[in-house]
Amino acid sequence: MRKLVIIFLVLSFPVLSSGQEKLSLSASDGLEITADFYQADPFQPYMIFMHQAGSSRGEYNEIAPRFLKMGYNCLVVDLRSGGEMNYIQNETANRAKQENIPHSMLDARRDVAAAVDYAFKASGKPVILFGSSYSATLALEEAISDPKIQAVIAFSPGEYFPGHSVKETLAGFKKPYFVTGSLDEKPYIEELLSETNSGSGTIFSPQERPGRHGASTLWKEEPSSSEYWLALIMFIRSL
Repeated sequence: MRKLVIIFLVLSFPVLSSGQEKLSLSASDGLEITADFYQADPFQPYMIFMHQAGSSRGEYNEIAPRFLKMGYNCLVVDLRSGGEMNYIQNETANRAKQENIPHSMLDARRDVAAAVDYAFKASGKPVILFGSSYSATLALEEAISDPKIQAVIAFSPGEYFPGHSVKETLAGFKKPYFVTGSLDEKPYIEELLSETNSGSGTIFSPQERPGRHGASTLWKEEPSSSEYWLALIMFIRSL
């Protein structure tokens, strides 16, 4: 019953973004990374949110605050490969271009690692990575060997990196994951994860509506969003 009450509260109450603070992190190659921070409790674990290609931290304006309600500290990162979303420019991507620092999608893995290190040092607890499209793939790959990562939420991961087999890289993946995408993407996602070895892995696809690519399927404007939210919250509560 308690789980159902929590789910009702998260899905029904208006989203508030009070307490949001802009932070600067540093990647291993010296690039300054911009992130938005929503603090629930300094001693609670962190959830790290990462956007899709051509996007920014603005992708999570209405998503991250919902996880704040569930007690997670939320770190929403501008990766170095991106653009603009919901009128929010990707400051990290702009900075990388201005400073002539490599900024491909694979280069953004340095940003993921920096965010994980920051969050783990802040709370002392393993983090949950939340990725969208190319960053969903980065999240899964980063989690393989990093003990600071507890679990992964991946919306629409795929083979986005030329000359690099994600399916082979993920072979034997053992951590809990929630992987989803649109209904059309389900067969592709199942193939991508076919060699993983996670007994607590979840591949979700909508039943009532087709959904859409990436984390934006959680936006309230998306007709299938409540279906995704329900499945996702049940996964979070199982951890």
